[in-house]
Amino acid sequence: MTRRSWEVAERLSWPRLFVGLRLRGGGRPDGLLEETLPWGSDPRQRVLMVRPARLEPAHSPAPALVCFMHGGGWRHGSPEDFRAIGRFFARAGYPTALLGYRLVPSARFPAQRDDVLAGIAAALEYGAANGLPGRVLLAGQSAGAHLAALAAFDVESREAAGLGTLDIAGLLAVSGPLDFDVMCPHREACPLVEGLMGRPGGWAEADPARFAHGGPRIPTLCLHGSRDPLVPSEAAASFVMRANGSEGEHATFVADPRAHHSDMTRLFFGTSPLTGVMLDWLAEAARG
Repeated sequence: MTRRSWEVAERLSWPRLFVGLRLRGGGRPDGLLEETLPWGSDPRQRVLMVRPARLEPAHSPAPALVCFMHGGGWRHGSPEDFRAIGRFFARAGYPTALLGYRLVPSARFPAQRDDVLAGIAAALEYGAANGLPGRVLLAGQSAGAHLAALAAFDVESREAAGLGTLDIAGLLAVSGPLDFDVMCPHREACPLVEGLMGRPGGWAEADPARFAHGGPRIPTLCLHGSRDPLVPSEAAASFVMRANGSEGEHATFVADPRAHHSDMTRLFFGTSPLTGVMLDWLAEAARG
């Protein structure tokens, strides 16, 4: 299949996948509690908490809180759009915080990074008051995977946000733009990242790969579609190599050879061949 065919498949699949998210995120779910936590002056600065109505540690797969960052090219999306993903994790036993953040073009980087860090702090404050785990699994899809990777590996920004001692169980990055040098070898031809930054240069502070190299040894799973026409899978593979360095084995890259970009959303419908891989990794990472 040609790259052009993959682009067509991507455009045709997203409406169907979005409908699937809306259907799974509709109504009132049995056995789950949902609560919105606004924490800032901008209405997008909010967290949607989704958790089991009854916490049963003896039957929980792992003691960790999933902090999930949504995709949408840093330009679209909200926690509510991805409510189904919170329900997926919560039904698997993981209380989940779906993090909202300000979007471009009205807000440029580092607003998005700073918002997800503040959202994590708000989720942990809520969790401490409601008996939720203080250990976190950082997760995201597409642009959200980029922000999750920064939350994990940009230690200086975490410290500035008061999260220097954040107990990170692992990082799950799905379809993530994780290495700008791979994505954008010619900076003048990379509108996606330029849209985030609002300028053609000065990208180092937003490039997760720059922080992964020589960064903390955080268990990492990068899942990607080999047919992704928007973010090449090589960007995630390169990020994993940088995170592992010359001796590490804590970061893993797994590709679905038949999936494109948005198609990876099937992970959270239970219909992807990699759903089991993801859940097994989450349980292992959360146990430490």
